[in-house]
Amino acid sequence: MNGILKGIQKKTGNSKVEEASRIVVRPSSKFVQGQSNNPETVITSTSENFGSKRDFVDELKEAVTLKAEISSSNQIITGKTTRIKLIRTESTDATKSILQDDVPAWVGQLQQSTPQVDMLVPAGRRALNDLITEDTTRSELPQLIVKAINIASQKLTVGARFSQRDIDSAIAELTNLMLGKGPIIPLYEDPWVTDIYLDGHQSIKCIRRGKALETPFKFRSPEEYEAYIGSMLQGVERVLNLSSPIVDCVLDDPWRSRVNAVHGSLLDRGESALVVRVPRLQHITFFDLIQTQTLSPQMAAWLAELVAMGEANILVVGATGSGKTVFTTALLSAVGSDERICTIEDVPEIFVPTAHLEKLVVRPENSQGKGSVTMYELLRAALRRAPHRIVVGEIRDKEGPLFLKALETGHLGSVATIHARSAKESLWRLLDVVAAHEHAPQESIQRRISRSVNIIICMQKINGRPCMVDVSEVKQPIAGEFIVNQLIRYEGEDSDNRRNWRIMTKHSDWMDKVAARGIELNPGSQLLAPDPTSTQSRE
Repeated sequence: MNGILKGIQKKTGNSKVEEASRIVVRPSSKFVQGQSNNPETVITSTSENFGSKRDFVDELKEAVTLKAEISSSNQIITGKTTRIKLIRTESTDATKSILQDDVPAWVGQLQQSTPQVDMLVPAGRRALNDLITEDTTRSELPQLIVKAINIASQKLTVGARFSQRDIDSAIAELTNLMLGKGPIIPLYEDPWVTDIYLDGHQSIKCIRRGKALETPFKFRSPEEYEAYIGSMLQGVERVLNLSSPIVDCVLDDPWRSRVNAVHGSLLDRGESALVVRVPRLQHITFFDLIQTQTLSPQMAAWLAELVAMGEANILVVGATGSGKTVFTTALLSAVGSDERICTIEDVPEIFVPTAHLEKLVVRPENSQGKGSVTMYELLRAALRRAPHRIVVGEIRDKEGPLFLKALETGHLGSVATIHARSAKESLWRLLDVVAAHEHAPQESIQRRISRSVNIIICMQKINGRPCMVDVSEVKQPIAGEFIVNQLIRYEGEDSDNRRNWRIMTKHSDWMDKVAARGIELNPGSQLLAPDPTSTQSRE
């Protein structure tokens, strides 16, 4: 009898009994047509009679022990009827991660629900609002949700009938809305999604691998959507309303997600909007940056030794979303375990795997307009706490002059980030920030900046991925102009889609200092030798 497994053949390899399921159903990211040298799965169509259970088991045992060669003509074994003709799959590299698939698993997913559940959840949410008091704690919500759904089901029994399965599903969904991630759970579970945009109750978008995508997920109504946002912010003791129309906070979840919420009164569409930024890597090292080709292994070793020296003050510059914070975290992973680090940030983004870490976080004002603590005040406090290194999440305003003074008073090996597009532009930007709060000649401020800032690392997003595009050292200004010596420059991608960088100079103060510690910046894989025709490389 031609059973369903008679026609399953594999081109190479000996199958084992425990791998039978892998033969029957094999994951694939693409369907390949035509001839191919890749292993393929051939499935024949069968008759209407599938046979008895014993026949199926016998055929399964026969299939997993079958070794056969598929002819070069790719001849298909045919059956009596036409159900499935042929499925060919590409050869799956055992080392390739399933996460490298370009198509997310949630594409085309629709929320599973029933009319009964669609009735129970909104009614249960309204009943829950009546049960919640000012003294209700978050730990009491699960019991109140069960009670609210039961109340709703009793009120709606007149016009509809609900099974216990409907009630359990409604309880689970309402609990997920009030205490979990709601309909955006699949986006959280996708490790390539870094930003989630809630633009309205029927508009949820995301950034995946650097590209903006629309998602099939939505909320039932504007009321459910606003209640979801309110519950999410309430979990971190924040409120979004007319008196507090903009909220910045960090969620208390495993990802430490950063949230920015804007009240509907500030938007033309009338619904509140929410942006969730999910930092996928918490404890980032240079190994993670090498894996994503943010920099080459030689540069990683050189920068790690530069940071470990504890003598160079580093400025990481780039546009929004270029990877400045991630790169800063990787730099700090090279700091010795016997050094104390103090970070000052708007929201906690830098996570360093060391016991000697103190994180100071800006506090916004409350609904009464009081209680705010600025980055300037935190930096001033940090200077009195005797850290070895100070890290400023971003220099924007009054913290610029204070950070410059901290560098001048001996906090070597400190790191800060600033928005700029190039090394020289970052120095001028820092000059503007300092000059806005200090009445001193420009030449004096330039000399101070050039003495205090030693290395500038420029970040840029290329093809949706962060990339280190420039490393420069700062020299003394000449005739009112900042002078930088470019050490490394990004050259582009080769035919194998590998990023390449080039060493731009043979003479550098900091290259010599790191070389004296045994780490030289030599050409190698992905790091090209200096161009002999370049004027800078001959200097």
